[in-house]
Amino acid sequence: MDILEDSYGATLRSLRTGRVDLHLAELPVDEPDIVVGPTVCTAARALAVPAGHPLASRDTVSLEDLALAPLIRPADVPQVFLDAHFPQHTPGGRPVPAGPVARSWQDFLTLVGAGKGVTPTCALAAAFYTRQDVVHVPFRDAPPVHYALLRSTRRADAKIHAFTRIVIGLAAAG
Repeated sequence: MDILEDSYGATLRSLRTGRVDLHLAELPVDEPDIVVGPTVCTAARALAVPAGHPLASRDTVSLEDLALAPLIRPADVPQVFLDAHFPQHTPGGRPVPAGPVARSWQDFLTLVGAGKGVTPTCALAAAFYTRQDVVHVPFRDAPPVHYALLRSTRRADAKIHAFTRIVIGLAAAG
């Protein structure tokens, strides 16, 4: 396994095997052998849509708009994560069409760019993953994405605790 693989399952495997000591991850994470630290940062949500899709021309989208296109979902994630980020119904009860399954962030972007569906993400993704075939449209009614440091319950040495305190301090300082 390549520790640079960016799937949810790869992250947990890297922590469990000790190949990675800490990982900054999107919440929620509910694993018995993984310690979830305090929230380090939050980010607004956005919807990644194909550049030619009608939603791409909007200033904002709503959670209700998830009913308008297939939702690309991740592989290898627990139900608690799917429920938080990839709903099967809009808040108003409309079904959200299921799209293809992606194994990595690059798979998500490729599928969105190819017009196979849309996917929720954080608004910061637009700055880091610029593509001509993908537009990130901010949600006006979605809660923010929360990120926290994760570690294995078997890894609790002084260096990890010190690093965690530094990261939290820097995040609090802005």
